[in-house]
Amino acid sequence: MTDRRLTKVSRKQLHQAMFWRKFLRLTRGRVGVLRALEVISEEEKDDRFRKLVDAIRAAMVRGATLSESVRSFPGMFSPSVLELVKTAEKTGAWDEILLEIADGLRDGTFD
Repeated sequence: MTDRRLTKVSRKQLHQAMFWRKFLRLTRGRVGVLRALEVISEEEKDDRFRKLVDAIRAAMVRGATLSESVRSFPGMFSPSVLELVKTAEKTGAWDEILLEIADGLRDGTFD
């Protein structure tokens, strides 16, 4: 069991956790990936993060996969998150993996 007092979770990690959880909920609800990113961007209050979501979406419109799109922001997403997104694409286990990403970020497991 993780001692939450020993794990300091950054605002960036919490923001990303909310992003992945919202992405999961939208896509689980059968909203397409590009539309889900558009909705997330529309609801995003942080200008910097909104620009990031828009850039990810724009890369996908140009033909990149989600993992390729997020990989182009290595300082933003941890290697663990990048690898899990790539694995989700390969296996199709989106629900399980996106939940793991969101929980890992919230719990401080991933940077």
